[in-house]
Amino acid sequence: MKKQSLILILLPAFLFSCASVPDRVPYQETPVKEEEYRNPRIQKKLVEGSYHFVGATRLIVDGREYKRDCTGTVLAIYAYAGIDLTKDFNLYSGNGVQRLYHTLDSEKLLYNTRVPQPGDIIFWDNTYDRNEDRKWNDPFTHVGMVVIVSDSGEVHYVHFNYRKGVVLEKMNLNDPDTYTKVVDGVSLVVNSPMRMSSQNWTDKWLASHLYRIFGMGYLLSQ
Repeated sequence: MKKQSLILILLPAFLFSCASVPDRVPYQETPVKEEEYRNPRIQKKLVEGSYHFVGATRLIVDGREYKRDCTGTVLAIYAYAGIDLTKDFNLYSGNGVQRLYHTLDSEKLLYNTRVPQPGDIIFWDNTYDRNEDRKWNDPFTHVGMVVIVSDSGEVHYVHFNYRKGVVLEKMNLNDPDTYTKVVDGVSLVVNSPMRMSSQNWTDKWLASHLYRIFGMGYLLSQ
């Protein structure tokens, strides 16, 4: 990972139309080095767990099987690192993404940045038209986890793709409107498609368009 600095620029306002920006954790301006991780041992284990489950047909940790969906994928990876994200789920209503969001919110572990840390949980809104009203009003529809962050702001994240299963894909909040770019004659993905293609009646369809907020699940007390 290069160590050069990059200047933090606020995300376009539309990216936060469904989310308030909490004044809880300072914005990070450069990718952090491993020695600057907030919880190095756990974060490294989370990265290891993400690679362990990529392509997996079953999500099993210590005999417990997790549902093969977006929430189940994050829960399994965290369980692999020794953290039970579900321990307070009974306190909240809603789907798994909402319960996970409220679990982190209650501990003030949500924050916005263009340069997250490995192990950060990513929340997205409007990844599909859940209520089928063709309106931009479907929060908490998807979740994943940061695996790698480059000095250019390129985020590799693990999540459950509804067609491909558990995969690694990309998001770059410094360049939110670019799908692919050509480098040395090769087309590279900058921001992976996120919204379900069958419901893509909007021009906001990339992971960067639908991003809501990050959460530091690795700081939850066990």
